[in-house]
Amino acid sequence: MFSDWPSELVPQQGWGDEAAISAFKDALPWTVGRDFVAGTAKHLAGSLGLTKPGPPIKSKIVHDKQLQVLMPALGHGLSFPLSEIDILRDCVSVYCEWLSALLPNPKSSVPAPILADPNHYARIIINHFYYLFVPRGAQGPDVINRQAVLCHRVLRTLQNIAQNSPCLSEDTWQTLLMFLLHINSALLSPPTVKVGDEREGVSPSFTGALPEDAGEQLCERVLSVLFETWLLACSRCFPPPPLWNALRESCQRWRHRAGLIDQWNRINFALTRKLIGFMYGPGFPEILISTEDDLNIIPANMSRDCIAQVWYRILHIIGNPVDLSRHTVISKTPAFLKYAISSALVVEPSQHPCLQMLPAIFLSAMKGISGLVDAFLGVPNTSLDSLSQKSRQISPSSSLTLSIDAKSGEDSLRLMSSGRPKVNSILHLFGPWLFEAALINCNLQTTPASQHKPEGSSSSGARRPASVFGNSGGSVSEGSRKSSDSTSGGTTMTVSTTDPHAERLTNLTPQHFQTGRAEALGALCRVFCSKKTGEEILPVYLARFYIALHQGLKLNDVPVLSPHEAANPPPNRYQSARSGVCSETAASVLVNGVDLFRLDLQGVVCLMPGMLAVLECVLPEPGMGEGESLHPPHLPPATLLRRAATHILLSILPLPLHFQGLHVKEIGNTSGERLSLSHLRPQLVNLLTNALQVETDPSNTQMLLGGLLFCVQDAALCEAMDSVSQHNYSTDRDHNIMSSGASDTVSSHGDYNSLDESCEPLPDTSLGQVSPSSLPSALATAHAPLPTASDGEPAQIVEDADSAHALFVRSIYLVCHRLISSWKSDVNVSLAGLELLSGLARLTIAEQDALECKRAVKWLCDYIAYQCSRPPRAHSKDLHSTIVAAFHCASVWLVAHPYLLQDKECLATVLEVVELGISGSKSQVKSSEAPRLKHEKELKPASMRVRDAAEALLSCVLSQVGTFPSACGAESLSSLLEEETLLRHCNTWGGGGPELLTREAAAQHFRYFVAQNSTMLALLEQPLGNHQDPQPTVTALIRGPFGRAAWTMQLRHLPRHKSSAKLYAANPGRPLPMNDMGVRHTIKPKYFPDSVDRIPLCKADKSIPTLESVIMSDEKTAVEHNKLLQILDHQIAFEEGVRRQVERDTSEYPDVETECVAPPLCHEFQTARLLLSHFGFLSLDALQESVECAVPSLVALDSGMGGFGRDLDALDNTNTRTIDTAHIFYVRAGQNHPPDILQNVLNANTVHPHFLELLGGLGWTVNVFHHPGWTGHVSTAFTVTTSPPEAVLDNSHGGSGFSGRTHVLYWSDALSEMAFVVPAPAPPKAATPTPPVTSAMEGQSVDTCDKSGSIKGSGSERSDSLPPTDTEGEPGSSMSSHTSQTSYSQSSENRSRKFGRQTSAMACNDHKVYIVWLESYDDCYTFPANELLPQTVTGLESSTWKEKEAVVFIIFIHALSNGLFRIKLQGQNSKLSMAGPLVDGQVVSRRVLGTLVRQTALNMCKRKRLESDSYQPPHVRRKLRIQEMVQKYRYEMNEPEFYTHLFTSPLC
Repeated sequence: MFSDWPSELVPQQGWGDEAAISAFKDALPWTVGRDFVAGTAKHLAGSLGLTKPGPPIKSKIVHDKQLQVLMPALGHGLSFPLSEIDILRDCVSVYCEWLSALLPNPKSSVPAPILADPNHYARIIINHFYYLFVPRGAQGPDVINRQAVLCHRVLRTLQNIAQNSPCLSEDTWQTLLMFLLHINSALLSPPTVKVGDEREGVSPSFTGALPEDAGEQLCERVLSVLFETWLLACSRCFPPPPLWNALRESCQRWRHRAGLIDQWNRINFALTRKLIGFMYGPGFPEILISTEDDLNIIPANMSRDCIAQVWYRILHIIGNPVDLSRHTVISKTPAFLKYAISSALVVEPSQHPCLQMLPAIFLSAMKGISGLVDAFLGVPNTSLDSLSQKSRQISPSSSLTLSIDAKSGEDSLRLMSSGRPKVNSILHLFGPWLFEAALINCNLQTTPASQHKPEGSSSSGARRPASVFGNSGGSVSEGSRKSSDSTSGGTTMTVSTTDPHAERLTNLTPQHFQTGRAEALGALCRVFCSKKTGEEILPVYLARFYIALHQGLKLNDVPVLSPHEAANPPPNRYQSARSGVCSETAASVLVNGVDLFRLDLQGVVCLMPGMLAVLECVLPEPGMGEGESLHPPHLPPATLLRRAATHILLSILPLPLHFQGLHVKEIGNTSGERLSLSHLRPQLVNLLTNALQVETDPSNTQMLLGGLLFCVQDAALCEAMDSVSQHNYSTDRDHNIMSSGASDTVSSHGDYNSLDESCEPLPDTSLGQVSPSSLPSALATAHAPLPTASDGEPAQIVEDADSAHALFVRSIYLVCHRLISSWKSDVNVSLAGLELLSGLARLTIAEQDALECKRAVKWLCDYIAYQCSRPPRAHSKDLHSTIVAAFHCASVWLVAHPYLLQDKECLATVLEVVELGISGSKSQVKSSEAPRLKHEKELKPASMRVRDAAEALLSCVLSQVGTFPSACGAESLSSLLEEETLLRHCNTWGGGGPELLTREAAAQHFRYFVAQNSTMLALLEQPLGNHQDPQPTVTALIRGPFGRAAWTMQLRHLPRHKSSAKLYAANPGRPLPMNDMGVRHTIKPKYFPDSVDRIPLCKADKSIPTLESVIMSDEKTAVEHNKLLQILDHQIAFEEGVRRQVERDTSEYPDVETECVAPPLCHEFQTARLLLSHFGFLSLDALQESVECAVPSLVALDSGMGGFGRDLDALDNTNTRTIDTAHIFYVRAGQNHPPDILQNVLNANTVHPHFLELLGGLGWTVNVFHHPGWTGHVSTAFTVTTSPPEAVLDNSHGGSGFSGRTHVLYWSDALSEMAFVVPAPAPPKAATPTPPVTSAMEGQSVDTCDKSGSIKGSGSERSDSLPPTDTEGEPGSSMSSHTSQTSYSQSSENRSRKFGRQTSAMACNDHKVYIVWLESYDDCYTFPANELLPQTVTGLESSTWKEKEAVVFIIFIHALSNGLFRIKLQGQNSKLSMAGPLVDGQVVSRRVLGTLVRQTALNMCKRKRLESDSYQPPHVRRKLRIQEMVQKYRYEMNEPEFYTHLFTSPLC
């Protein structure tokens, strides 16, 4: 930097006013001069008032000539030996007092000439002070301490003057700075000397721990004063370039002193703190400085330009810090050469014992540079104190740090500032040093070596490198090559000499500097891992970085190998030695480079072979546990190291299948052979499973389990797609391939290689190289050496070992074995293992082994049995949570594999564990014992939670296994029939619109009973519309804890297949007699002739009015006439009846009218009574209360009471499955405002095309108006309404169609429901009122359901800003459980009596799950999660829910340019919330993204429910609702009244 300027550092012999003092010394003999100096100094010191009480005496020195005589004497006195300590003290006192002339208030004892010209005399005094600091040779510690005390006083005085003097001239400033440079050179330039070196000539190993010379004791003080005064001078009188050059040359001569690097780091941190403050603003994380002195070390009046200039110059003041690793360069100083000439032991200057401190000094320098890098990256809590910590390699990756530290709050999550500079900018500044330090002791044979720069030239960090090995980077220097000439392959250099003192000489090799090299590699990794989305890095930097990492990952740099490795070297260069110990450089790369494969770094796959070798070293094989691997203390903790290795392993797992046709050439490989990434997959899988077998850390184990499930699912989908392509299944290349995850089966196929325009599609022939049909063994492993591309086709065992079926079997065996053996006591690991087994159960693999599935269920049952059988003191909430999760996992397996229950042994095992969960013990522990009956056992389950989980499994076995999904679809487990629908199909229904029939009105036609205080029976005695075969019919709606079922039963005397055959005529009658009765003529007499009607009428005939005219003329007469007619008709009918009776009595037998005929069919039956009687509910014992239960076995309900229909709706809306909601957001680069984020999904052109594929992979589309299941909000859930005209899904939407207004994404299985909602802005038009609710089965047949209508839907739009349910409004509007959701207020008289567990059902609804797609990964730190909470209201929130206190789980998804996806999880801070299978920082493929995201969101909600103390399963909440209705609507009747009630019509 200042090589063109001459240095002002003159030789020390000409410094300190040598001429005047020499003249004084030559004029007088030693004794006379000593006495003169002693008397003069004592007299002058006595007048200062320091030794005697009283004020100081005014000086009598009034002429300059007096001072010209006295000052040489005092200067001569400062050069006296330390034995004359009193004279030295007096001289120092006089000069220090006289220097007060430069202060605003000088002392009265200061002579007048000095007051008149203080700068002139101050320069002379400062020159004389030099002699005080000159080393006096070998002295004892006490003598050196006396000299140090005087030196400290002088330094304090000069520092006070520099800070407070208002009249310092430019010459005085330069003199002061030159003085500080000279005293530092005098003290620090010579090599550190021990007392034993001079006196005895022999010294033990040099450590430098005990300072025995003045330079070592004063080193820190003189350097701190030098730099602090230099900073003051820069703010007041900026030093000229010659002085800067002098400072640079001096510091390069002091680099063997550790104190120089400490002070250099201290000043650099203080200056960097100021520099960052005005460069990046107050929001940028600042460096933490602990001491007040360091905070004020930078003058407050220093300008920004001055700070920037000083910072850059001080940064380069010691030259190239990498020279500290070259002892031959450090020792090339006159002081070292002088010592080598004068010493009989040291032949070469580079052999001085003090150089043994260089590794520690080099490490300190590298830590300082690393700290500066962290400061510019914006890493919080960067401080100078952290440099002294051991193994300071801390990764900036949030995934690694969050797994280690239990930090809380959003500030701890953000480990790098979003406003940090670009990677290129940092590398322009620190890159040459870091690259050169990272390549120490590296033999780069295939690259040209660069020449080391001369010592006089500066190493500028801001100059961009012209090539990979340009400037000071790339290869090692000449000095390093000299050192490495004596080493071979990392072995330690030996000195062949017979000198007994040779052991005290320095014997440094590049291996001694590996710690500093590791620090440099760690800093480089952090710099490159700070790359932002879309940021470009210069190819030259990437090339140098990959070379440095390749060299740092080499395992032959390990100085110590285990005995096994020493005897058995690795046979394959890709399969490294698994010694359990890796080199420091490799450990630093692992810990600091966990994000290397998560970024879009070009060509990073070339590091996979080397990285895989290191991972095999860190993650041990089976049988090589913790105790067998010696962990060196200089490495990071073993758990941290394995955690970092696990993160890297998870980030490279998808690469082999994603780049199947890619061949990688390893760095430094000149043979030309290339390695196919697909050949590395068996090695990766084996490494993953082997690490899982021996891992003991819970966090590491959970991450490995997530990676294992990803491997199995990725392989299964890849093989399924390959099998489809092999059968010539033609599909469009842009077809949605992630939609197959909606049902955990492969339903579509697409070319996943064509990810975007920037990625080249791989050939179709590269897919599916693994043949599932050629599996030799399910547990086959691949430990053979991996073939390269030049070896031809890979071996068959390599193909089979990583197939989906083999991984499926290995995963089941490994996880189940570890669950029972070692994971059973850790709740988080157990839950993660059970989640993995649940994920495996849902997989669809071409060749599934029924035996392995049976073993999995058997192991699950054994796990439950073991956990339940643990001693009482071991039972806790966490233990019961694992049991509940195991029951749930068993249900998933049985639903997914219903054929397992056809096996008698498997069925018996499942039912035994159900019995154990419900009753607390098994009926038959051993097969040889006699089973105990139910009434003989004591009902004592492990806990109520365990009993509820066992009941859920039993219900699943009886009603769901083999029948899910039902004919009505997966949206509902219960029948869609209800009272209104059944009543409309009755013969007695008179018709009418839906508004004429309400739930309350329909309930009046039913009889309601509750059996066993848990099952509600709604019995309809009216026959349905079935005229063809009228029979005694009863229709029952059975509402129980596990759902609603509709049954129609008929009373038949014969089976249905026999009763349909008619064996007789409808009415056969009797045979008629053969006697002839003759013909009977009936003659009616005539009263008038036939011609009377033909006679015309005359006027006389019309004189009498007609009867009609009389009646119509008078109203009273008309009434009387009507009465007379009624009497007449009644009399006629009576007489006719009497006549017929007389004729029957007098007629001969047989008579046709009296013949026997069949009676008419009866259509009125009391079928409800018959049904209850047949099931035994009408016995006296069933109608009476018992000791065990205060409620009889059968209770009648009064459906006419107010509120019955409302409570019945609440019961029906209490779902039988758990329900969850996930809200999906799309964040474009740089967005952090909710309105902008919501606008992104309005159009498909504004979102990534893979975002729409992700939506398709999460679930299927349902119309909220036609959907009977959960829709994401209580206002539209569990009801079927009339769809408005605008409920049509626009295909051009970018996700807003699934906002919940008309459509949502939905997924369900037999145990869970989940809705995926994409919040979007409300449409500008007015909201359409909600149409009236109609029957879910209106217009459909009673016996069938429209399967297509309930499953197939298209798109959605509903306001996600729907207000939460008002819990204080009308009765019955408060939301109650996680799955039911409408709890109605009870009257005060019904609240006194409680049944069952009365914990609140409001739990587990206040957490939120976000799925956030990020275009820029850095936006995850600024995502407005709390501000978006109003858009995620579902109506399930409790009354105490507050938006700012809600627990939010976020799954961030960032699409990489290579087609993979980076995952970040946020919000998993509680004990049980680290849900899988996705892991923070994991990289996944496009095939399995939707499935894994859905499973993770579902498991997050399950973990939250397990953690809650007040959560109740769905069937428990339904049971409690039924019990509440019993208390509210029960008929209080005795037995006779109950029987009477049965014989009355429900409408009476």
